[in-house]
Amino acid sequence: MSQQPDDRSPNAAARQPRGMVRAAVVATLALGFVGAGFGFVAFLSQLRGVEVKPARNADGIVVLTGGSSRVSDAMELLAGGYGKRLLISGVHPTNDVSDISRMLPDNHKLLNCCVDLDRSAVNTRSNAAETRRWARERGFKSLIVVTSNYHMPRAIVELSPCRMSR
Repeated sequence: MSQQPDDRSPNAAARQPRGMVRAAVVATLALGFVGAGFGFVAFLSQLRGVEVKPARNADGIVVLTGGSSRVSDAMELLAGGYGKRLLISGVHPTNDVSDISRMLPDNHKLLNCCVDLDRSAVNTRSNAAETRRWARERGFKSLIVVTSNYHMPRAIVELSPCRMSR
């Protein structure tokens, strides 16, 4: 004969609060996952699906490295006269202009005259710090930023005017 637990035993009283705590933890985690899912969907819905040309020219162009065609897109803007100079921020320390020139042979002349390389930036925050320094040194008041659509919201926050004045 098997023994059924007696709900009146001292152990039964201890099991009830543990079960309630476990259920509360599971419910909280479930709500967190659902909230994160909604947040991710909201983030994706505000991204642009297509590249757009800038509405106007700027003093400078900044490309935040990391994507496959970002540098070539920025070079196209520079060649199109959208900016006076280009900063490529986050270049690997072992890369130089000749490495970029091999990737973009049509832009060799522009690379030599109008492109600056930043090798110090390792993340978006340091991209922004280097961009601030670069823009201040040149007296630039307006910039075009080239990055991926999913990275743009973070880049906008880090490069915002209130952060740029620091």
